[in-house]
Amino acid sequence: MSLNRIGQRCVSEPEPELGLGIVVSLDGGRIGVSFPAAGEQRLYGQGTTVLSRVQFREGQKVATRKGETFVVESVDEQDGLLVYVGGGHRIVEDEISDVAGAAGPLDRLMAGQTDEGSVFNLRHRALQAKSQFLASPVRGFLGGRLELIPHQFYILQTVTSRQIPRVLLADEVGLGKTIEACLILQRLLTVGKVKRALILVPESLTHQWFVELLRRFNLWFSIFDEQRCFDCEASDPEENPFLSDQLALCSVEFPAKHENRFEQVVAAGWDMIVVDEAHHLGWSVNADDVSPEYRLVEALAKKSRGLLLLTATPTQLGLEGHFARLRLLDPHRYSDLEAFRDEAEDFGKVAEVAEKIVEGKRLDAADHKKLAQIFDRDPDTLAEHLASLEKGKPGARDELLRTLLDQHGTGRVVFRNTRAAMTGFPSRQFCPVPLPAESPALLTRVARELEAEETGRASEIRHNFRDDPRILWLVDFLKADPSRKVLIICRTQRKVVAIEAALREKMTAKAGVFHEGLELVQRDRNAAWFAETDGAQLLICSEIGSEGRNFQFAHHLVLFDLPLNPGLVEQRIGRLDRIGQTETIRIHVPYIEGSAEACVVEWYEHGLDAFAQPMHGGNEFAQAFRERVLVLATRFGVGKKPPEPKELKALIAETAKYRAALLEKMHRGRDRLLELNSFDPQVAAEAIAAVRAADEDLTMRRIVTELMEHFGVRMKDHEEGDFFLDADHAYVEGFPSIPRDGMLATFDRQRAIVREDIRFVSADHPLVTDSLDLLINSPTGTTAFGLVEAEVPNILVEAVFVLETVADSRWHVDQFLSPQPVRMVVDLRGGDLTAEWDVATVTDLVKDVPIAPFLERPEFNPALLKNLIDGATDLAERKVVQVKTAAEQSAQAQLGADLQRLVDLSKLNDHVRPEEIKLAQQQLKKTCGAIRDARVRLDSIRLIVAGFSL
Repeated sequence: MSLNRIGQRCVSEPEPELGLGIVVSLDGGRIGVSFPAAGEQRLYGQGTTVLSRVQFREGQKVATRKGETFVVESVDEQDGLLVYVGGGHRIVEDEISDVAGAAGPLDRLMAGQTDEGSVFNLRHRALQAKSQFLASPVRGFLGGRLELIPHQFYILQTVTSRQIPRVLLADEVGLGKTIEACLILQRLLTVGKVKRALILVPESLTHQWFVELLRRFNLWFSIFDEQRCFDCEASDPEENPFLSDQLALCSVEFPAKHENRFEQVVAAGWDMIVVDEAHHLGWSVNADDVSPEYRLVEALAKKSRGLLLLTATPTQLGLEGHFARLRLLDPHRYSDLEAFRDEAEDFGKVAEVAEKIVEGKRLDAADHKKLAQIFDRDPDTLAEHLASLEKGKPGARDELLRTLLDQHGTGRVVFRNTRAAMTGFPSRQFCPVPLPAESPALLTRVARELEAEETGRASEIRHNFRDDPRILWLVDFLKADPSRKVLIICRTQRKVVAIEAALREKMTAKAGVFHEGLELVQRDRNAAWFAETDGAQLLICSEIGSEGRNFQFAHHLVLFDLPLNPGLVEQRIGRLDRIGQTETIRIHVPYIEGSAEACVVEWYEHGLDAFAQPMHGGNEFAQAFRERVLVLATRFGVGKKPPEPKELKALIAETAKYRAALLEKMHRGRDRLLELNSFDPQVAAEAIAAVRAADEDLTMRRIVTELMEHFGVRMKDHEEGDFFLDADHAYVEGFPSIPRDGMLATFDRQRAIVREDIRFVSADHPLVTDSLDLLINSPTGTTAFGLVEAEVPNILVEAVFVLETVADSRWHVDQFLSPQPVRMVVDLRGGDLTAEWDVATVTDLVKDVPIAPFLERPEFNPALLKNLIDGATDLAERKVVQVKTAAEQSAQAQLGADLQRLVDLSKLNDHVRPEEIKLAQQQLKKTCGAIRDARVRLDSIRLIVAGFSL
């Protein structure tokens, strides 16, 4: 039956959990369908096969939207709509309950359409597996091809458990902010809390993000640029191009600087916005100085429930810059810069006290006074904590810290893990390469080059490195060990091109370049070539290669020049110095003896100690010393009076003293509360243990193997336990999640990490979810018929029901009550034989036979079968009462506790937004309501006859 009238009821075959749909619009070849029970609205093309018209038949029980039920006695038609008559009711189809389901197995069975018993059993196992996967507490945690790093999984666990994830991910360079953001996205997308997501990144990182999302997380984000928008508008001028995909990735500059794209991307509406390198968003108290990029993110943030901002340098632009990021997360909380300055001072005092608590030191009267400043809303609790501490009660120190964390300034919205609090980083080895100056002209050239690059006149320099000693050294270095990967970073594109040209004259090494003059795709190809085991030995980057990139597979970094901003140098080293790096990082700095560059090297090595260990406060050093170092260094050029050795020594000594003072200041100002709030080892360990347990569970491997065999997908064993999937001969054309040329895959996480050319299949992988849905959303296995030898004739029905809820996916009801198969076996006397006739017994005793001869027997009629089904349904409904009660109690306990904690926390910490509490209340109400309204739906029937000869 076709869908051609408003008010007609239908069901989405791939998404039966949406409940019954109702046609609400018919316009221009499109059908608008509302799914009231799930709170969804969809558009479909006319004639789509995804939608099936729902028609109940005589004898079926239906429910109205008012909750009344009756048995259909007859079906009429009125203006294209069905009218159901029965029990004194006359109900038009649009008044039928939105959570009702349409029959199917019974009709198939009566029509003589049955499958083998093995397929019926496979369907049952598929339903069980899907229920298990949907209910898993680590659903959405499993799919990343990555090491299970504790601080990342703590942030994942903490952020995704919130109603409104709006946070600043500010881990130091190398700790994996991109991974954390992708993990959070994957979890929220998998459980349905987020459906539309937009990622905004610097243009140079667009394709890197695209590849990372796809390669590590199986997340396909469409890249939006002007060409894509133009193409979308060419096919449908009235359509907003940003509505053409649910998952979008684009450079932040693109929509920010094009007024129409700005309006379109904001109007498109998103559940989650992710912004990388958020410190580049320029803001000022003077509205005229606010950058277009900041205005764009601000407009998006006002309309989106979720917001993730990523930056390794949250305070790089000072307190004002940090405030600018925070006001994006919560503009109501952060509306006054001066008030924020005052708060920052107060929290600095409390951080000092926190340090003493962490280190187990005694608190004095001054510390008590500082604590009173932040406990002004709850002085009684403070008094209790301090009294317990004085008496030495066990756990008193931890309790005080935990309460401090709850009330700590930005601790709820900022996550910042630091190297000081982490382990697993490699060591660094400084490898200076002093080279003799072969001519005075070379000294002059080096000095001019440094001066031009530091004063914005780099375009005036004409580089010629043909016989430069640094190039000659580099050639020898590369030839000495062709197997090692070497990353070179220098200031400009022009210098990259000149270095490459000089190298090609001297040797034939495989070298790639990475600079702003290349198209984005070409940059990423070159970076990927460098990452390949047999790819480029060398990658030469301009400064854009020093931000956002991960080259930790390389262990040799060549700094061909040194900018006078130590923060940039640390960013360069951070491309290799990352958590998970397996070897010592060797930092090679070739320089000409007696040159301006030699002066800079001396300053970096002895004044800053910048190469041996991570450097903090790079911008402070630049502000304090940059001009003096530049003036001093450029005097080493020919024609100028070189400085006296004592001048350089004095500058180095002053820098070292400044560095010691800065480190002491940073240590005193180290926000231990923020660090503690950013990582809890116990929570992380529990999350990782659950992921490992899921990885080791054989359920997923078994069901995937069975499904592949059922659908005719060849699954060939490969080396190291890998397998190759070939869908060429599958019964389903274009088998989902398997490329046309096949797919090499593994179930082993560590194997997938080592071999990036192998797909990692977990319970979160589309192959698993798509294959399960392909079977479950089809009629395959919904009916079976069998014969069992017996002395006494009998008829049994094995009925599999599914207990399912209908609710908006953002409430994540599955965690408490996922769609559960409920198996019942009854006979003619209505007895519950489920335990006696378990799956193994039925499989052993029941023989598949054709059903047609039995349907023709006079002693069998549809009413008999219907009575059996009704009996099984009554038993199933009684059985699920306890299941629903337990699920509701679990939801009440967990969500109720979460809500109460938010309410209590809001009294102490105004970072808890009222919207978050409101959503928590809604989740509790909607979840419990959905569980109470959960119904059993007949999914499949096996008719078993005993003692009959056919």
